[in-house]
Amino acid sequence: MSNKRSIQGVWLIEKTTGRNLIARAYTEIEIDMDLIAPFLSATHTFIDKASNETLKTIDTETSRYVWSANEHLLFVMVVSKRARLPHMRFILDFAMNEFMRKVVPKTETVETMLNHWPGVSTTFNDFAEFVDELVSQYEETDECLVAGKSMDCLEVYSHLIRALLRIDVDKGTRKKIMSKVQNRLEPILESYQFLQTVPIDNTGIEILSVDVYNVSYRHLRNGLEDLLKVLADVIRSNVDKTTYREMLFEYAMPYVKRDIDRLQTYAILDDVVRYLF
Repeated sequence: MSNKRSIQGVWLIEKTTGRNLIARAYTEIEIDMDLIAPFLSATHTFIDKASNETLKTIDTETSRYVWSANEHLLFVMVVSKRARLPHMRFILDFAMNEFMRKVVPKTETVETMLNHWPGVSTTFNDFAEFVDELVSQYEETDECLVAGKSMDCLEVYSHLIRALLRIDVDKGTRKKIMSKVQNRLEPILESYQFLQTVPIDNTGIEILSVDVYNVSYRHLRNGLEDLLKVLADVIRSNVDKTTYREMLFEYAMPYVKRDIDRLQTYAILDDVVRYLF
């Protein structure tokens, strides 16, 4: 396999049968993309059942296979060893969520949809093109490692912000909180113009819309930190201590516990302690 690209191939596989929903090669991979899919599925199942652990990566001499899975599907990516694993997993998880949200009909489950699928590879061409676009966005820049770091940071802050906004308040209080947040953010938006594109309304704050390729990591990091600080301060000032504490320990801290390594890597754990407590 060529190691000029970070991402060399991607498979979306039906877990129980090993059938390919999509298979994309981005280098001259000297293997049959359809033939290897059942092997990848079987490997994942074997590790899962034999060791009671979830398979995340397998290394070969020159490459690395990265897994993301749910009950019915496997997303597998083969990447160069220089690729950043957290960002590779971000891409896989993001793509898996998009498949579940956009491809699976609202009236069906993945299982029922696949039961009716005749196995024709062209069925999911639109989603395959979406995956191609994700990969091209990653590969198109020489700053791919920095962009990956930025996307990691963006995802972490998105989780924290979503946790804060799950606080149990009535519609009137939520509207009041979001209005105050918008007012407090006005001077911050002058310093961090990339935040001006972030949708902020009574339903939430969607920072995943930020284009990480057009803002430096440090600028992104500082802007998101200030956003978290304002949001936490406004919520804490407009709800009682019990309600705030319940939100913190029911939603925010379980996420922090699950992803503590990444929060420590990017020094975001310090923000959690300073701004949320």
